[in-house]
Amino acid sequence: MKIVKLNIIIESIQNSYIGCLVSGEDENIRLSYSADDGTMSFLQDNHLSQVLSANKFQFYKVLNSAISGDMEVGQLISCVFIEGFNFLSEDDFSKRYLVIDRRSHKLVITAQDTETDGFHKLYADGCFLSETGQSGYGGFIEKHQGKRKVYSRSFANGSSNLMELLAVIKGLELLNSSDKIQVNTDSRFVIRGLVQWVHFWKHNNWQTAHGKVIKFAEHWQHIDQLCEGKLMELKWIKGHSGHKEQDFCHQLAKKVALKGQ
Repeated sequence: MKIVKLNIIIESIQNSYIGCLVSGEDENIRLSYSADDGTMSFLQDNHLSQVLSANKFQFYKVLNSAISGDMEVGQLISCVFIEGFNFLSEDDFSKRYLVIDRRSHKLVITAQDTETDGFHKLYADGCFLSETGQSGYGGFIEKHQGKRKVYSRSFANGSSNLMELLAVIKGLELLNSSDKIQVNTDSRFVIRGLVQWVHFWKHNNWQTAHGKVIKFAEHWQHIDQLCEGKLMELKWIKGHSGHKEQDFCHQLAKKVALKGQ
């Protein structure tokens, strides 16, 4: 997949129409973007206009994110496109097994209805007690013979998303020698990060399109390294849904968070 780095300068905002100057490595182009229907009108035709047309969904996501963040004339947006990136649907994220193949320096993202045999499994959950700020995570890894290793840790402070992320990181560390890993979590934050966000962040210096360092950057960099060269399968499990393994992780995370007070 080819990486395309772009700078977008907002030149005008008139009702729902946004005028932009988009610059790539070798050329630039002016365009008008409609926030109502996501259409683009180019003032000239060149290779960059073809790149933007072929990746209009990514451009749509970048500009609409800027719009929701109070876009201003003169604003600079630095972003990365990945040509041919497979953006999965909301149904995929909610109902299917998501597969990320990062072996042999490639990136192939797909979704399937059933799990694949032969994977080491990881179940993880995090807990944040808003009343005290105390946090914790719990999880376990399961190898081919069904043998389990349980892990947990408490923290004096944290957040729900951070605990979910650290819980998966610890499991991946324990399975570092495995090349096929299934991750089970109730965190959409972690799954969407691994399937989508991390691949763009790392080509944008771990910054958002607005030039801000992403939250938990060091942990996202670490988990990205742990996934490199592996075949990953991810499954979102609805929290508090009676799923035995996930409920075990939830209770463990809550227990260690409470114990740490």
